[in-house]
Amino acid sequence: MMRPHPPAAAEEEREVSPSEAWLALTAIPRPTREIPLPRNIPGTNQPVGHVVMWPLTQEEQMAANADAERFTRSILKDPQKKDEANLGYHHTFTNDVAVQVLYRACRDLRSKDDGYNRPAFPSPKMMRANMSTDEIGVLFNHYCTVQSELGPIIAHLSDEEAEALIVRLVEGGSAFPFDSLSWEQQRTLVLTLASRLVACWTAMSSAGLQPSVSTNVLSKLTASHDAEKSDAPADDETVVVDSEES
Repeated sequence: MMRPHPPAAAEEEREVSPSEAWLALTAIPRPTREIPLPRNIPGTNQPVGHVVMWPLTQEEQMAANADAERFTRSILKDPQKKDEANLGYHHTFTNDVAVQVLYRACRDLRSKDDGYNRPAFPSPKMMRANMSTDEIGVLFNHYCTVQSELGPIIAHLSDEEAEALIVRLVEGGSAFPFDSLSWEQQRTLVLTLASRLVACWTAMSSAGLQPSVSTNVLSKLTASHDAEKSDAPADDETVVVDSEES
């Protein structure tokens, strides 16, 4: 009797040549996310439009820095001197880097078929002239989020890691562990804390206990609990129908 052949060992992963790896890398499209513009249609809560945002390549980031440098030098008569503080130069350069980055990161929503090759804004000059500082700031915050969430750097916390950090913060009685986290990790931890806290408040309210919150928050929790109760399926009821004599 012939014995069956043992299962073949898992085929080892084939080593990819540098040229194949480069082709695979460049074939993958850049990740994108649709972002609302930070200005609403007058009288509504609807944004005036949306843009597509993507993380910049290294070359695009370097070009943004170089253009911001040229712009800053063009409007400041006194050049930046070595070992001399020049706050006007620093702030102007930093603000224009944000403009230059957003000009390259924000793409025309209608240019999807062209690989988002068209920028969403006409020029950095038009952006400076027509957008407020706050609007640029909001868009740049969106860009930082896109860069962290769509980029390759792992900067987020798992539920277990977030819970461990919460315990460390309470036991240590100090914000030192919080200071050692990256901006993305701090944001993840804050969102986790907020989610857990609201869940705790809701559970207390549902159980008839009053959490130590403001009246406004308590009314929202009560409304949320009432909405959940109204959405819940009703208990089966037995309907008794009296038969009538004909």
